[in-house]
Amino acid sequence: MKKGKQSAKHSSSSSSSSSSPPMPLATEADGMMYDYEHLMTFDNTTAYDYATTSMDGAGSSSGGGGGTQMQQQQTTAVRKKKSIKSDASVDLRGPMEVDGSVKSMGAIAFAGDFAVRDRIEAYGNIDVNGNLTCNNKMKSFGNVKINGSAFCADKVKIFGKLKITGTLEVQGELEVWGALTINGYLKCKTLTAYASLTTVGDQSWYEVEEGETVHGAKLIQRNNYEG
Repeated sequence: MKKGKQSAKHSSSSSSSSSSPPMPLATEADGMMYDYEHLMTFDNTTAYDYATTSMDGAGSSSGGGGGTQMQQQQTTAVRKKKSIKSDASVDLRGPMEVDGSVKSMGAIAFAGDFAVRDRIEAYGNIDVNGNLTCNNKMKSFGNVKINGSAFCADKVKIFGKLKITGTLEVQGELEVWGALTINGYLKCKTLTAYASLTTVGDQSWYEVEEGETVHGAKLIQRNNYEG
């Protein structure tokens, strides 16, 4: 186990709301969605935004203030019960909760707060800008960039590079084939790095609970890293 100067806490958040999704789905009388899992398929590179408009009290205002009232009732906090599958790259904007998996034949970009119950798989890169919680495995055949915080409850396998700007916690094995750069904090059960491992600055460190294997060099980057 390797420890640094200070402990870091994992922070992940997932937001939920009863707002209606942009695609028409049947709802119960109390506003809750049916419990079945709905499969969403993207055939092209897609930027999927869950922005919806709350209709509570909408239209009750007359005159020029009605449009302003509608804009104030807009929200992007939508609870989703879906698996997401794409034949190409996909951009996702949260907050979002996914009961199934997120899979793409291209890249996956997460912007915002996400909670994914099943696995995350991408044949391209995975970019996280925000907070991501994955309760299963994660695998990428490209590079992975964490800008914020990410938590994975199972194994993470990355065939490209891994760059952490923030925090990453993996409760299972972490396997990285490309260069591993830590600008913040990393915690995992076991670590296997086939290339170099670099910590950026004196405040960056990592913790391995059961054992680590680093085949490349271990480096410390004293100045700001731009890689």
